[in-house]
Amino acid sequence: MKETKKRRYIVSTIMYGMILIFIQLPWVVLKGKNYSIYAAYFRIKEKGIKALSEMAASVWDGNLTIIRIQLILLIVFQIVIVLHTVTQWLHKEYYLNIAALVVLGVYIVVNESGFGMLADNSTKTILIPAIIMIFVMAEVLIRKMLDVWKDAKESAEIFAEKEREEKEEERRRLYFPGNYTKLFYQMVWHNFKYDWKDYGLLLFCGVIVSAFSFAGLGIYQMMAKAHRAENFLLGEGLGRILLNAMLPMAVCAIFLMVFVLVFYMKKWTQNYSVFVTLGIRKKALYTIIGIEIVVAFLCSLIAGGLLGNMIMFLFRKVIFSMLAKGIVLSKVTWLTYVKGTLVVLAVYIIALMATRDIVSDFNLVRASIRNIAKEPMPQRRTKLFITAGIIICMIVIFEYRQLRNHESMYLLFAFFAGIFLLIRFVGAGYLRRAKKTPAYLPQMLNRNHLYYKSKTTARYVLALTILNVCAVFYFLFQVVSVTIAEKPESLYPYDFVCIADDGDDAIFDEIKTDYQAKIIEYPMVRVANADKTEQNESRQQGKRPQGQQIGISESTYRQLKKYVDPSYKEKALHLDQNGKKVYLVHQQDRSVKAQPVDWTFGKKKPFLHIGLPCEYYTLYSPSKAYPKRTIEGEEIGSLIGCFRQGKLENIVVFSDVYFKKAQGMWKYTNILTGEKIEEKALRIDGVTIKQGPTKLVLIQADPKYQKAIEKKMKKLEKNHTYEAQYDFEVHCWYSKKTAVNDLKTEYTMKLIINTFVLLTMTISGLFLMYIKSLSEMSDKKVRADFLKCMGMRKKERVSLLKRELYYFYWLPELITIVVTSIFTVATFHARMYTHAVRIAWLKHAVWIWLMYLAVQWGFAWILGRFIIRKVEGKDE
Repeated sequence: MKETKKRRYIVSTIMYGMILIFIQLPWVVLKGKNYSIYAAYFRIKEKGIKALSEMAASVWDGNLTIIRIQLILLIVFQIVIVLHTVTQWLHKEYYLNIAALVVLGVYIVVNESGFGMLADNSTKTILIPAIIMIFVMAEVLIRKMLDVWKDAKESAEIFAEKEREEKEEERRRLYFPGNYTKLFYQMVWHNFKYDWKDYGLLLFCGVIVSAFSFAGLGIYQMMAKAHRAENFLLGEGLGRILLNAMLPMAVCAIFLMVFVLVFYMKKWTQNYSVFVTLGIRKKALYTIIGIEIVVAFLCSLIAGGLLGNMIMFLFRKVIFSMLAKGIVLSKVTWLTYVKGTLVVLAVYIIALMATRDIVSDFNLVRASIRNIAKEPMPQRRTKLFITAGIIICMIVIFEYRQLRNHESMYLLFAFFAGIFLLIRFVGAGYLRRAKKTPAYLPQMLNRNHLYYKSKTTARYVLALTILNVCAVFYFLFQVVSVTIAEKPESLYPYDFVCIADDGDDAIFDEIKTDYQAKIIEYPMVRVANADKTEQNESRQQGKRPQGQQIGISESTYRQLKKYVDPSYKEKALHLDQNGKKVYLVHQQDRSVKAQPVDWTFGKKKPFLHIGLPCEYYTLYSPSKAYPKRTIEGEEIGSLIGCFRQGKLENIVVFSDVYFKKAQGMWKYTNILTGEKIEEKALRIDGVTIKQGPTKLVLIQADPKYQKAIEKKMKKLEKNHTYEAQYDFEVHCWYSKKTAVNDLKTEYTMKLIINTFVLLTMTISGLFLMYIKSLSEMSDKKVRADFLKCMGMRKKERVSLLKRELYYFYWLPELITIVVTSIFTVATFHARMYTHAVRIAWLKHAVWIWLMYLAVQWGFAWILGRFIIRKVEGKDE
């Protein structure tokens, strides 16, 4: 025991000694120089903001409190570990290592706002305390391990010896010097032919997954050059439209493949378990199933590749017939087939991982018990989980109807989680109460599958509900919103829209004189928003890509509004003189999802900066260069043109008084940081300050002159290279003709792809019910034979089968109707649809809903007849 303690003390002393030495090293970098953490503190205290790099200086408010707290915590940490080292050699145990762990944890939290933010090597400054934390935790664990080291070592040696003997005995017992006879292979082949229908189902699912993989990747490559804005961060372009459809299809494909493979492996394991009982080696069985899976994979690749090529061929024909010369498709290269092969391989691997527990045990008894084992029903905290499910669903519904949440799929995932809690625990509560009522015995057979397979039932209901909701709400909404969207020509009231400045007057004078164009000019300022992407950038990524919008005055807004809508009646926008309140015009059509003008943090109050984007703007300093603005009002529509579909070039309206002030802000605003430059000598045009665009120029011209005007616009581009340098999506001029052609292409692609996904989701739901019915067929046959022997009439047995089947139709569809109704209204609110638009949307959607229900119940009737025929026999 004394030897163990001595070892423990030595290990602790060495590890804490290393930590103490490590802390004293110069691992904090300020302006390219290395300092110890103490020297870094005194350097900042002495020099202030001058001790920091320009980027760090832009995020620091000059307050030393956080740094002092951080330094004190580090000193306390060192004192505690020294005391711990000393007390343990004095044979005293005060658990000071645990206290050191807590102090270090607080230090790590504070470090985020201290040296972790101010040091040039912020990543390393954050990483080093984490490494020290690992060392301290390791010390705690090693001490515990040393206490039981001797006993554990002896136990391990005994166990290893016992395991070695068991393996030797198994090897001797299962030794097989020769090969299996021809009869064995005939038996395996006969067994394979017996299960051919199940294997055919696996092949069919594999072919469909392969076909969709090859077709999806091929179509995506074909669309690579088909659109002017292939930017995944912005969420624009035909490629993004296709990707948004492919992701849910991929999840659906993986789910179905896993389900089919699980079904096949269960049947396979039951058939082959008896072989193990008879003495056949497991290795031989693993070889057999391996060959079957590999053959299925290869056949899926070949057949799926052919089917995928057919889909791509049809897609090309449909696109060309609908868009004619409006689109250019790229060729599909060999790389697409390599990617498709890897995708299919990944799906098979994921599916095999899900079946690992099934094939790991070939015991005949356990394989049989696994199918009839009763699943436990929730007994405790039922009300708590029901309440949690209700709260989750209510929060999601409230958030989904907000424009700022951009109809996020994450909210739908959260909602489905809440629905699962309700299905699982409301159902459990209902069944427990029903068990205590007099109606329990008469309904016992009808509810038997709910009592004994409650978890499986809840999962099926949830899966079918998700497929139904995705089909008749999410993707249907995209389809119908395209059919009721505005005509592309109506969204662009001007032939050309230019973002210009005073240096461009000569170009516009030439256009006006030479081409008799009507030119309208309005004053504007460039407004940069802190974040233009849906992605959540981490601290290590540093900067967020900033967006660029158009800032105008309230008077200009009214003039633009009257031009596009002569019946517009002026109303007060309630904007203030300090620019804290703004009015937003999201320039997008009805087919585009609701989205905020700024994506930073909660997005409720956008971070908007007057001027060009600031290159040194950092993630955690939005309040200075990018102050929060309150949205006093907003609308969705086209004021000058939906050229960037609500991601960029939206309209930000300020009060007339503040707008005049904003026009002169560039004269003292640092273009790199966005901060105000106090010293006039440091305000150097083109170096520290830059004006940016000042005019919104709107041009109407005769169609015969538009090509000539486009050539003139090339000169304008040469004067505005600074905009494209920061963001290639922001242009100094936009053409109505180009935008209309692009929008027509997007409409067509959205309609085709979302319709295809809607059909895929529908078929997946039907296929899932078919697989479920097949997987339960043998159990239903055994039960039917038992009930027949017990004297139950055929009519009652058939009624029982129908009740069990229809339960998985009426309950998911009832939930789907409620969910679809709620989320459709929420989406109407988020997209700000008018009453007339909502009525138009519902008129289109109601027919699709009715057809969907007809298909579901038609298939349910056919499936019911199929099950009755299989269970009751052809002669009955």
